[in-house]
Amino acid sequence: MTLGFRPPKDPEGFLAYARRLRGRYAFIEVPGSAAEALERAALEARAMGFRLTLHARYLDVYPASPEPVIRQTSLRILEEDLARAARMGAELLNLHAGNIPWTDYPPPGLSSAHEALREAERRLREEAMERALESLARLTRLALDLGVRLVLENLPAPQEIPRTPGEMARFLEVPDLYFCLDLGHARMAGEAPEGFLEVLGERLVHVHAHTNDGRYDLHLTPRLEEMAPFRGRPCTLLVELPPRSVEEYLEVHRSLASAGLVPEATGGEEA
Repeated sequence: MTLGFRPPKDPEGFLAYARRLRGRYAFIEVPGSAAEALERAALEARAMGFRLTLHARYLDVYPASPEPVIRQTSLRILEEDLARAARMGAELLNLHAGNIPWTDYPPPGLSSAHEALREAERRLREEAMERALESLARLTRLALDLGVRLVLENLPAPQEIPRTPGEMARFLEVPDLYFCLDLGHARMAGEAPEGFLEVLGERLVHVHAHTNDGRYDLHLTPRLEEMAPFRGRPCTLLVELPPRSVEEYLEVHRSLASAGLVPEATGGEEA
């Protein structure tokens, strides 16, 4: 596995993290929400020897929307992100497929309508999956032309897609689409990482490593045992923490190096 980190969203913080983590982390995942402001810093990081990946914008972006205008606008935003990824020299664009517009129904036993409403939700979910498949097929063709891998991430909330290994497997229908396993999202969805590994196989090429309490997407430091299954796997593994402190990333690297999961530091500043 190749180790990466999520940087702060301001250029000075981005480069400060890059200087401290050089020689320990090999790539940086640039957040799409700040990519325009960070583009020059990202190119400086490339000159320092870092590889780049880009996380596509996802707030108010709905490639599975039932509204054609919203869906087309979302696709234009994601196409812009693909073009930016190619311009920056990023090797992949990680994206979200979005969510269905409704999951508001009473729990079992509270209303006789529960089962009928769940069935309506199931139909909405299936229709959204079909629209997402069509949208991602279009984006994958563009990604191929640009020389960027398109990577789909599993999501945590009940209204989001895809959420389970079975739902992720549906997207194997799209040629040349690859996959990201977000370990924290899988935990919130009650899904074991092994299920995703089993169904996605070699097309699972990217990992977001963080943990949580099973209820909220807290992005806590991942545990060593959560990252160990990816030892020797040809994937990029992003330690995905908020920019609380660069020391967290240094400590994760120390733990991984002590366990023999990644090489010791090869350069850069000492912590």
